[in-house]
Amino acid sequence: MALLHKLDIPTISVCTEVHLEAIDKVKCRRFGAEDFLYMYKVFTKRTEPRDLFKQYSSDGRSMTTSDLLYFLKTDQHESNADQQTALTIINSYEPVMRSKKKRRLMTSSGFFRYLTSMDCSISNQDHTKVYQCMDFPMINYFIASSQDTCFTSNQLIEQSDINGYISALRKGCRCLEMDCWDGPENEPRLYHGFALTSTILVKEVIEVINMHAFEVSEYPLILSLEINCNPIQQRVIANYLVNILEDKLITMNHVDDDPTRLASPEELKHKILIRCKNVRKFSYSVPGMWQLVDGEVGENSEEFDPEEESEVKSVVPAGIRAFRMKKKNMVKLAMEFSNVIVYSKAVDFKDFKRSLYHQLFYESNTFSEHGAMKLVKQSASEFVVHNSKFLTRTYSAGARRNFSNYKPHEFWNVGCQMVALNYEVPGLGMDLNRGKFQDNGGCGYVLKPIFMNNDTKFDPLASNQSVDPTIIVIQIISGQNLPICRTPSKIAVNACVRVEIYGVPSDSAAQQTKVLPCTGEGVRCYPNWNDCLLFCVQVPELALVRFTVKDINPLSENDLLGQYTLPFTSMKKGYRIVPLLSSNGLSLAPAALFVYVWYA
Repeated sequence: MALLHKLDIPTISVCTEVHLEAIDKVKCRRFGAEDFLYMYKVFTKRTEPRDLFKQYSSDGRSMTTSDLLYFLKTDQHESNADQQTALTIINSYEPVMRSKKKRRLMTSSGFFRYLTSMDCSISNQDHTKVYQCMDFPMINYFIASSQDTCFTSNQLIEQSDINGYISALRKGCRCLEMDCWDGPENEPRLYHGFALTSTILVKEVIEVINMHAFEVSEYPLILSLEINCNPIQQRVIANYLVNILEDKLITMNHVDDDPTRLASPEELKHKILIRCKNVRKFSYSVPGMWQLVDGEVGENSEEFDPEEESEVKSVVPAGIRAFRMKKKNMVKLAMEFSNVIVYSKAVDFKDFKRSLYHQLFYESNTFSEHGAMKLVKQSASEFVVHNSKFLTRTYSAGARRNFSNYKPHEFWNVGCQMVALNYEVPGLGMDLNRGKFQDNGGCGYVLKPIFMNNDTKFDPLASNQSVDPTIIVIQIISGQNLPICRTPSKIAVNACVRVEIYGVPSDSAAQQTKVLPCTGEGVRCYPNWNDCLLFCVQVPELALVRFTVKDINPLSENDLLGQYTLPFTSMKKGYRIVPLLSSNGLSLAPAALFVYVWYA
């Protein structure tokens, strides 16, 4: 029993007669391996798998391949399963060799191992690899995107950290933000321009990106550059991009003479794209102090004097910055950038009509969350049409930086491709982002639904989507190995599961189980809810399903015991395991929920 507690293995109340019999055997030195196995089974029995096993076993002692196949087709809804599928499962999970090898049978132990394996995960395991067509233009995909990538904590007052880029890339991010400013000795720096943050060298960031760009995904990486440097340091950045990234960098040399559409992720495998305005206005009041001004330089704009340029020296300190100087004269962005800004030239947005008739296919727009939300409320359907033709990036408002991310699904609903979040801020926003982009092998590109393509009439704000809704039933059966933190003043844990649907507004819903007190001395709890939750979804292609397990505390903030989010289109029917994650997205294995899912 001490060993089981040490291993955090759930136990039932000890049967006194069995316990005493075991003690007698130990005293007589007759307690062997078979006795230990028997005791283990007595002390750790769970009723749900046992009852399910008895329901499908022909003789109550073992399952034949036919028994298992019937279970797979009836309750697991594995329509493609056959005798070979059942035999493969038996060979993979049955621990009793004579049952596996000679009789091709599965005991209750093997069935339990199967039910708690990734083969019974709620997430379709076929979706853990790239399975979607990657040959469409990039406008047809949602793209995992990050903002303030150089920060790993409180971005307004903390240190800039190059590890932010490594972390985001290893989480599947495919669009990184680089906020570039003047540095001493003509060495451009990267940091948040209007915040109390330290700096890192742009050169070091580009070197790190070159090393890790395709470590997790082979599909194209977009660098969204904010250039706030004088022309000399602009050229330095452009040269770093060309010389460090080499053949990974997409330049005009890679483009056909007269392209008419954006390239596809498949065509751009292992390539890095630069996203930036290729001509901008800058101003200065003292040498080296520059400020970005909205708009583009026209034909009559002032050219920069080469002699004056040679005397420019940056006076930006290597440490903290929190302001910029006022404008005086105008200059162009260094023309070296023109050759590397190919498929995503950032341009100003005026209105949907102007974009429809005048915006070019390789031009993209950027919106703050407030600006984007205003357009969603004014004309969501027009926003969907716009995003079926052009790339769009959204970013969070400065007022919320430091505290949370916005809800990304509100902009995915209108087809925005690059919905940028801070990957280091835990919470709902990153839970949804993680769930969205675990699809399609975690490659960072998820194909948009077909109804969001060209000539779309889709309106996410419509109360009736003119389709038969999908009815979803989720039975929350039990929790397994839920992590808890007991204190002298807190003996009991009041566990509750909440299931939420995030999608178009008409589909947004939330339900929860009853609250169950879990008492005991262990550091894990095993509640049994057996509650059924019912949902109605009209646009399942955009729906995300989020599970949260919390310790309900009426006197303080509820403690999160675990969470997990997945796309509805990846959710499997049948008896399933929901693997729980921490607030930061780290695995809490073996913590999980045992559920039954059905929908039609």
